[in-house]
Order: sequence, then C-alpha cells, then structure tokens
Amino acid sequence: MNTTYKRFSASSYYLFLFCLLSLFSACKKEYEDFPYADIVSFTIKDAHGNPLKAVIDEKNLIIYWPSGQAVPDNIVPTIVVSERANVSPASGLSVAFKETTRFVVTAQNGTTKEYLIKKVINQPLLKINISSGISVYNTKNFVNRGSNINVTGDNIIANKEQTKAFLVNTANNTEKEIAIATITPIALSVTVDNTVPDGTYQLKIVSGQRSVVFERTFGVTDSRPAITPIELSAIKLTLKLGEEFVLNGANRIELVNKFSIRNAATKETYDLIIKETKTGQLTLKVPDNLPTGNYDLYSYNYPAGEYYAAGIASGYFDDIITVVN
Repeated sequence: MNTTYKRFSASSYYLFLFCLLSLFSACKKEYEDFPYADIVSFTIKDAHGNPLKAVIDEKNLIIYWPSGQAVPDNIVPTIVVSERANVSPASGLSVAFKETTRFVVTAQNGTTKEYLIKKVINQPLLKINISSGISVYNTKNFVNRGSNINVTGDNIIANKEQTKAFLVNTANNTEKEIAIATITPIALSVTVDNTVPDGTYQLKIVSGQRSVVFERTFGVTDSRPAITPIELSAIKLTLKLGEEFVLNGANRIELVNKFSIRNAATKETYDLIIKETKTGQLTLKVPDNLPTGNYDLYSYNYPAGEYYAAGIASGYFDDIITVVN
C-alpha cells in the first residue's frame, strides 16, 4: 500500500512538472518583447512659451519655427515613444537645437531607430537695398568713417539682437560687425565707425535666419581734412607778429597745407607760416611782416586724396582777430 502510493506520487510530480514547463513556454511565446521603436510625439516651446509640435517622418523631427521669433541655441523637448521603448537623450533634457542633434529610440527587444532634428524657419526672404550713404569719386565707391549707410526694404526684424550688420573685407573675406544706428521693419541705418581699417568692403545684413550680402563694393576712408569753427575758436583774439600758436583738430588737420587770414580793412589775404604738423595738430606762426590790424576771415587748403579732390575751405571768425606788434 505504501509502495503503491509513492510510485503514484512520483509519477504525478513529473507530470505536474511537464505541464508547468509547457505552460511557461506557451506564455513566453505569447508575451514576446515589444519591437516598436518610434517617436510618437515630440513637443518643444517657442520663444513665447507656447507648445510647438514636430512633424515626424521616418527619420526626421521637422520643427517649423515661428516667423519673427529668436531661434534658441537649445531646446527641452517632451518626447513620447512606443510602449516599453526608451529614448536617448531622454525626454525633458536640454539638447542643442541643431540639425546634427539625433535621438535614438530603443525598443524592448533591442531594436533601435534614429531621428534627426530638421529646422524650418518660417521667416520670409529679406528684401533690402542700399538707399544712400555710399558716395562716388572718379568711378570709385567709398564711405567716410563716421558716416552712415542707409538700407531700405522689407521683412527686416526690428530687433538689434536678431538683426546684425557686418563689413566683409573683399581681400581676405573677414567680417567686422558694425553698429546699427536705427532699425524698423522696412529700413535700417548702420554706422561705419573710426575703427574700420582702410580696405574694400561689402555690406552684409543678417536678420534672423536670413542674410544678404550686397554686391556693390566700396572703400572706407576718412573725410576731407577740416577745421571746425569750435577748433578755430581756440585762436587768441590778439596775436603778435612772430607769435606761434597751435590748432588742434580731429579731422586730419595735419594735412592742411596752407592757412590764410584776411585783413578786414584792405580785404587782402595773407598766409600764415606752417611751422609743424603732427597727428591732430597744426602749429602756425604769424609772419614778422604781416600788416597789423583786424582780420575777419580765414581759409585753408588741403591736398587731394584717393576719394576726393584738392580743395579749399573758408569762413568768418566768430570774433575779429587783431594782429599787433
């Protein structure tokens, strides 16, 4: 009786074990790992914090960025992937907003799929022209340092953070940023400052994702030598024969090659002696034989430059200059 029971027990045990293994095998086949490795949705925020969903195809996450908004360097996407899959970089992490940024989705069974960001900027073409500020001398285009180039057109982003201006040196293709003085959606004005070196340039405007390089080339130069009335006011009201005095000027006064004054009574003009020139400085001497008396008018000559002809400038002193022995 006992022996019979033990045999039955052992047989039942093996039968039970066989059934259990068969059941496990059947369950394993029924619940295989998921093979799905897709990005279901990809959402970021625009510059105003509004949600912006990507259009997803087999390989790309196409993001249509709104017109007129600054394009960020980085984005923080919210990503939904296939069930039981994971994505790298993970949802909620900051990534570069570049077309080289990729996302790898790994399915539960190890299958992988890659997606790349594709930016589409909804910004209209930049339509602009140079309206003024470039002069011509002997068929040569030029711009004086300290002056402005004016541009008119359409679709300019009226924001100095998003719109920039550059001078492109045609000799070595280097770029120098220059300041934007004024800007509107249909016009802007840029300043060619005193730090721009001599050379031949083209103007480049970058507004958002759009840019224009104007074909017209121009030289950058200083304006004609000049002495302002304020600088001339430094002359003493009474000068002695043989006296020397210094005129300081910011407009290449050292290039002046003749300086004359007019006798108010006789209307005769007499040259002062140029004793010395330095950058921004002109030293003059009253001739020993200059007729004494009152002088009301001045004139000075300057030589020709690459972008201007030789010339003469004149004007009245604010106050009569008296020359005495």
